[in-house]
Formats: sequence, structure tokens, C-alpha cells
Amino acid sequence: MYRLGLPPIFLIACLIFEGSADAADKKHVTDAVVDLDYKASFTALAYAHDTKVLIDRVHPTIYQNEGDEHGAHAMLDILLRDGFSYAYIDKALDASALIGDILIIHGLPEVSETLPNGATFWKSGLSAQELQDIVHFVDGGGGLFLVLSHHPGGSGAKALLDALGVEFRDGYLFTSLFPSFVSADDRCSHFFGMSEKDGLLNTAHPLLAMGETVRKVDFLCGAAVFRQPQDAVLRFPPGSANFNQDNSFHESSDYYAGMLAFEYGRGRVVITTDQGMFRNFIFTFDHKEKVHVTISSPDNDNAKLFVNTMRWLSSRISATMQASP
Repeated sequence: MYRLGLPPIFLIACLIFEGSADAADKKHVTDAVVDLDYKASFTALAYAHDTKVLIDRVHPTIYQNEGDEHGAHAMLDILLRDGFSYAYIDKALDASALIGDILIIHGLPEVSETLPNGATFWKSGLSAQELQDIVHFVDGGGGLFLVLSHHPGGSGAKALLDALGVEFRDGYLFTSLFPSFVSADDRCSHFFGMSEKDGLLNTAHPLLAMGETVRKVDFLCGAAVFRQPQDAVLRFPPGSANFNQDNSFHESSDYYAGMLAFEYGRGRVVITTDQGMFRNFIFTFDHKEKVHVTISSPDNDNAKLFVNTMRWLSSRISATMQASP
């Protein structure tokens, strides 16, 4: 295991555990450990598909963290075991770099600028050329796995999301339903057990028919996105609210989602607003409990959801599986 110094990028805010809704029972996270021993259980594909995954490391994504701090070991291991290859991109994401099948941008490239009035203007670290070439890459048949976060992590993707027709609210998604963790200011809900029974897991989405059975997903903390209702893989409860950076109310909606998947031209896009749901971390609370809250939890199907996600993004794999009786 690899221990992170607090606060790591994953712990954007101090998280607390809400047990019996009694303030005295709330527990603070005091440490986060990368679980290097975790190995996902799934049935790997039995045929070669030669899907190449490109991982953005030129922008400030999670992959710029040194050593093992990125917590992406489980994802990378799943890719290799399922027949994918991957390579890091250390230069601009233009057409010359996008020679592959799937692009992963995990942890958004955002840039801040202080305006004369003292306000902070958050803008994308993607250049106009990168934006254009990424959209053309997807439109031409590529896959894009885009992982956002709450403020200001999602601002870096705003222009790309606009180009893909995705509405985005950079802030903190909150609902009083189903919380297990909430932020210290009670704004950001943390969902455990998003399932079809709760109406939060859209089992009709074709992404979930890519070989692994997904019944329950632990979604931690993120912002709100929405497109067509059928694009939602993980829905937020109706009436969920989004709050601005200063914790002021922005809006509420019955159609917010935490994970979207949709076709775009000849390609496909998956967007999730939770930076941690596929990373292998263990939290320790001030009461000394250790909790597997992400992909390594034995009580969720996050690993299987990641398997299906990458298969669905691969035109080679999805075409083969859809053609099978």
C-alpha cells in the first residue's frame, strides 16, 4: 500500500461519515492510502482486439502525480488483463498525438487567471487546436473517457463539453437522499449503492451490456452534467441541487447525471464527474476504521462498470460483442 499525505487531490474537501444523522456520529477522514494489493475480479476477453488507449499526461491530470499517488493501478491493470494496450501522451493533444482508439483525460486541465476585480477566471488548459482535434478524433470513430470533478476541476473541460453538447454545472452536487459521506459544509453528497432499484443506475443503457453484470455502483462526489435522459448511466435523484463554489444555491434539476455515455458521430463518449470512483483508495476515519470506498470495495461493482466502459468505448470490442448471439 502507498500512503498519501493529506490533502491528496482526491480529498478535495474534508469528508465526513454520516451514520445515524446525528452530528455527534459524524467521522472525519484522517488519511487516504493507495491500495496497491487490490486486483479486480472479472472475466477477461478471450480474443485479441488490439485496442490502444491514449492517456493524457501533458495536462495536469491525475497521471502527473509522482510515484503511485495517482491511484489508477486498478484501472491500468484491468486494461492490460482485458487485452488493451496503453501509452501516455506527453505532448499536445493534437491530431499527430491522437493515433489510437480511446483517449483518457482523467482530472481536468484547468488554468486560473486572476482578474483585475480580484475574481478568479477558470479556463481550459486545452488549446483551440487540441479542442478541435479531440472533437474530430471522436467524430471520426474514436472513444473519449473524460473524468471531471467539482469546482474548479471541471472548468478545464467546459469548452470540450460545449462542443459535445453536454451541459455542465461546475460546483457541488447535493441531495439529502442516500448520503453516506458529505462534505464539511453539507453540500456534496456521497452516494453508496446507486442501483436500478433506486432509479439511479440506468440498466437499459447499452454500456451495461458489455459482458460484466453491474448491480450497484458507489459514486463519491462530483458536479452535475446532463444531456439526453437516455444518455445517463448514473442518474442523480430528482430534485438534486447544485451549489456554486461559495456554497450559494445555483439550481436544481430532475435530470442531473453523474455519468453519461453517448454516441458522437462515429465515435463514443463517456463522462463521469467523480474523479475517484475507479481509483483504488482506502480511507481511514478519526475512529480508526478503514473503509474501501472506491473501486476496491467488495460491496460494489465499480470495477465491472469500468470494464464495461472501456469495452463500450472500443468500436472493435463493442461491434464484436453486439454481433455475437
